[in-house]
Amino acid sequence: MNLRNRYLMKTTILFITLAFISSRTLAAGCPTGPAPTTYGTNNVWIGYVFDGTSFNTYSGTINEGNASSPNFDEGFGGSNTNFNTIEGCAVQTETFSVRYKLTQSFADADYTVVVGADDGYRLSVDGGANWIINNWNLQSYTTTTQTIHLNGATNLVLEYYENSGDNRVSFNITKTCSGSGDPSAYGTNNQWIGYVYSG
Repeated sequence: MNLRNRYLMKTTILFITLAFISSRTLAAGCPTGPAPTTYGTNNVWIGYVFDGTSFNTYSGTINEGNASSPNFDEGFGGSNTNFNTIEGCAVQTETFSVRYKLTQSFADADYTVVVGADDGYRLSVDGGANWIINNWNLQSYTTTTQTIHLNGATNLVLEYYENSGDNRVSFNITKTCSGSGDPSAYGTNNQWIGYVYSG
């Protein structure tokens, strides 16, 4: 074998080896198989990320919220870019979807929920059986506000998909203020009672 052929053979072997190592490195952080179904706790959502707008290929997890609040506003690093899941899998932000899950305990009260996204989003408080907010459309960033009654452990599911252009998803929940007592009662002894109303 002449010197030129040896050089070509070594170059080819090196190229194939590097391509193999590179492909294994890129795929190393991407999980295989179906997405887990575990719910986040302590105000921290587990977001199961998928390549494709219809929860096509499971690509790993992200977290939203923090120990003090489940509220979040996520932009995924911008439009037409890549962001990494916790496992290190790079996801392209043009066509992807996320299923967020959180088990949260609520005091017996009314709550105001504001969910928004570019593009589609929907929220369930019963593990995904029913959607109390359902805005599953291609759209620029839009929000939906809903007042709901919650009591005790609640399985929240927030689903989101991005198809093109900008990408963003947000969640905010606050306890709705409600008064007690009889607003028809009058103050006495030169002391007023003031009844405060929203709106």
